[in-house]
Amino acid sequence: MTNAITGFYPPNKGSIYLDGKDITGTAPHKVATLGVARTFQNLALFNGMSVLENILLGRHIHMKPGVFPTALYWWLARPEEMRNREVVEEVIEFLQLESIRNELVDGIPIGLKKRVELARALVAEPHLLILDEPMAGMNQEEKGYMARFILDARAERGISVLLIEHHMDVITGICDRMLALNYGEMIASGLPKEVVKDPRVVDAYIGGAHG
Repeated sequence: MTNAITGFYPPNKGSIYLDGKDITGTAPHKVATLGVARTFQNLALFNGMSVLENILLGRHIHMKPGVFPTALYWWLARPEEMRNREVVEEVIEFLQLESIRNELVDGIPIGLKKRVELARALVAEPHLLILDEPMAGMNQEEKGYMARFILDARAERGISVLLIEHHMDVITGICDRMLALNYGEMIASGLPKEVVKDPRVVDAYIGGAHG
């Protein structure tokens, strides 16, 4: 689903609309310019680069490289570079990554790597943020931090968040609405506290006997 929305794979059937506009089949880089950012289930950070450098890459859709701006760096390119840096530094502070900003992403814990991915998505200044299993591999404390950052990002930045997650405690704790899928088929939707009680959801996610 996330790959279809963000343009990596075309849907087999149906259409995808964003703000009332049909974006079915739109290339990923163009979807990004429409205000959609995402994180990945499997970490997609660039090893050998620092936390700061990885986050800066999220600003690429706002950068306007070219020979003319480069030639007139002090008048054209430098103000743009400073603006991009300001956004990045603000997000680094927001996600409490100051202490590791210059460290290589290779050596930081998975919980912080997930936070760096979230930072890279946020600096793109999206309207829609798609988070693909952001809690995967985290311990309970790390999950708590990530949940709070997601809630704060939504509230303070006015971002709509589409969260794909298997941790039921996370979904019931921070989501307004929930849609449960089983092998690609929707089996329930609505308020999280109601969906998790649906027999079909219990059977698919918890196991009928245990439920």
